[in-house]
Amino acid sequence: MQLVSFPTMKVVFFGSLVATLAACSSSGEKHRQAERGFEYLEATQVEPLVIPEGITPPEQSSEFVIPTPQAKEEVLVGSAVDVRAPVQIIPLIAGSRIENTEDGLIFWFDILQAQTATETTATMMQTISDYIAYRDSSIARRDDQQAIIESNWLVDAETVEGSWWFFSSDTVMEQRQKFTYQLDVKPHGRTAGLKVSFIDGEIYRDGGDLAIDLDEFDKQRLAVVELNRLIGYISDRREELEEQLAAQREEARLAAMSEAEKEQLYDETVNLVLVNDSGAAYYKARANMEKTMKRLRLVLPLAGFTITDYIANSGSLYLTYERPPEQVLENYGLSTMEFEEKDYIFTVGSNGNVTQITLSDNEGVVLKPSEVKALYPYLAILMKMGLDTSDSLSR
Repeated sequence: MQLVSFPTMKVVFFGSLVATLAACSSSGEKHRQAERGFEYLEATQVEPLVIPEGITPPEQSSEFVIPTPQAKEEVLVGSAVDVRAPVQIIPLIAGSRIENTEDGLIFWFDILQAQTATETTATMMQTISDYIAYRDSSIARRDDQQAIIESNWLVDAETVEGSWWFFSSDTVMEQRQKFTYQLDVKPHGRTAGLKVSFIDGEIYRDGGDLAIDLDEFDKQRLAVVELNRLIGYISDRREELEEQLAAQREEARLAAMSEAEKEQLYDETVNLVLVNDSGAAYYKARANMEKTMKRLRLVLPLAGFTITDYIANSGSLYLTYERPPEQVLENYGLSTMEFEEKDYIFTVGSNGNVTQITLSDNEGVVLKPSEVKALYPYLAILMKMGLDTSDSLSR
């Protein structure tokens, strides 16, 4: 079964499965996950230290003395030992981190659009449920209070080639597993943690039962593989999840608004038009002075302009521009905006129904048409979005 756009998850999954079977069906020795290199295979014998006569030998600790091997029916040493490759969490989600606790590994990642822990918990619990349904399974138990979901059998089938250790011919392997998915959300709601625990497993080979003995080490490995599959599913749906959270918040906000507030929100009459007239460029707003000034006071700070003074008689807005953080610019679609960081004066005048905005530097020199034109797309977007700009732009 191929999950989302991550076919490598399937390879890792069945590779871990077959390696587990091989370990359980071989010599009976407990083999463990390799975590470092194998340079010890090339190690040579160190000659004992020669102490000259008359010199007191130094004290020697027996802590690192390698015991003499005991005779057994089967002795496996060096490269003959079946040491399995490590199974690691694959951090497909940017900005994620892994916490190793006594109860297992927790995968933490950020949900940028989230605003409350309740909102994040509800969304992620539904996402885990969707993942289980995607795996053609169902939920055995769901506890929203504890943020725990337990799956029924998750079934995967694969044809394993005979070149694997103990299969002489191609074999159809079917594995059924049950897992518990534990969700943890930080109080601020923007960070979620996932932990997967193995519950039970059954394996069938060509339609017949195949005995398997799993200890805690094996269960932890399979739980990590399953966590990787869930991470892959969430990574593929992350953009959709962010949009879903924003849409839910927008629906709740609109539901609480009056009709008058909705009309004001979607009032797009304050649209900017770029005008080039005799070598000079300025903006024209299709609204009166009051509405245009009200909108400007809201949107200019979003674009990085700090209003330091306003002289009503002349309609002069004194501004200081400083490029906002990249995350803020990306939230409002302004990430490509380039404007010189310095002081500016926006002069606003109106004939009643149309308002004109002229841009100049802090000494009153009108900006070049190229500068006015460069800023226009960004101010035009912000001015069009409505009075409640900070929320409507985050949709």
